[in-house]
Amino acid sequence: MTLDDRGLPDINTYIDLIDRFLRRSVGAPDFQLTYLRMLKNERRILGEPVFPVLQELFEDADRYVAEPRLRTGTGDLDDDGLMSCAARAQGALRDLGYT
Repeated sequence: MTLDDRGLPDINTYIDLIDRFLRRSVGAPDFQLTYLRMLKNERRILGEPVFPVLQELFEDADRYVAEPRLRTGTGDLDDDGLMSCAARAQGALRDLGYT
C-alpha cells in the first residue's frame, strides 16, 4: 500500500468522488452506487484513522434512499442528508491532512 509522508494511505479516488458529489458533478444515486462499490472492493487495510471516516460514510450511503416514497425509516437519507454526510466526511479527512 502506498503511504504518504504522514504515513497515511493514498485515498485520492475516494476524495475525488466526495469532492465531485459535493460540487454536484455527480448526483446522489451515482455517488451512492460508486462509493459503496469502491469501498466493498477495497483490498487494502486502510486502518486508523482513515477507515472509520470512510466506513461511516459507507453506512450513510447505505442509508440513502433515492425515491422519496420509499423512505420509510427514520434513518433513511435523502439527497441533502447524504450531501451533509459527505461534507462531514470531507471535513474529517481534511482534519487528517487530506486536501
